[in-house]
Amino acid sequence: MTLAENANRPNYQQVVDQLYQTSDFDFVGIALQSAQPPHQITWQYVAGLVVRTGKPFWKNALRATSYSDALYTPIAASESLTAAAAIPILATPFRLVVGVLLVGYRSTQTVSEATVSRLSRYLATF
Repeated sequence: MTLAENANRPNYQQVVDQLYQTSDFDFVGIALQSAQPPHQITWQYVAGLVVRTGKPFWKNALRATSYSDALYTPIAASESLTAAAAIPILATPFRLVVGVLLVGYRSTQTVSEATVSRLSRYLATF
């Protein structure tokens, strides 16, 4: 990545820090898609379904999902999340998915479409 490209890239660590400090989420992380083939996502700042579909995802009762469940997420399991929301990070001008914002709870709190909507608006400011 050149200096010019890096200067135009959002400060994802700032996004994570600000969300964590100003919300009640127990976990906030961002995974970015690699620019090199095979374009895997890596958790660089601490969902494959969100990257593939380009659509937000949220689920409560995550501990009830198993490895064979289509909604199983290894990061949610390793972080012991009970509820999580994942929002695609879109690059302009073609709105390609370049990463995923994942937030979650380890308690009895829940996420909803309103959570996704609020976080999508938040991402639009960066």
